[in-house]
Amino acid sequence: MFNEKVGAYIMILRKAKKHTQQELADKLGVSHQAVSNWERGESMPDISMLPKLAALLGTTTDNILSADQDDFGGFDEILEKVRIVKKRKKNKDAEILEYLNDIAAKLNEIIVNYNKD
Repeated sequence: MFNEKVGAYIMILRKAKKHTQQELADKLGVSHQAVSNWERGESMPDISMLPKLAALLGTTTDNILSADQDDFGGFDEILEKVRIVKKRKKNKDAEILEYLNDIAAKLNEIIVNYNKD
């Protein structure tokens, strides 16, 4: 859960800055697959990279590492539903797509609010 929330936070901030995964990867000297893995919660950025990542995303290392303590407007519920659906064998693609659409809508709302500040 920690990796997923940190990954969601990185993705939210990256999109708010209008960077692609490739652009962020190039600035950090990593592959776009690495950024994708972070955002999906499959892995975490190397600790030595956090200060530069935070600066590029306009936040602090502390904020990145404490992302799991924040409620991203219902992401917890959506992530739990996706986990449950992933365990099933039948019809999971359509359900996951529906949840991804929910996540996209929430991300859009967060980005709009982020840009207002």
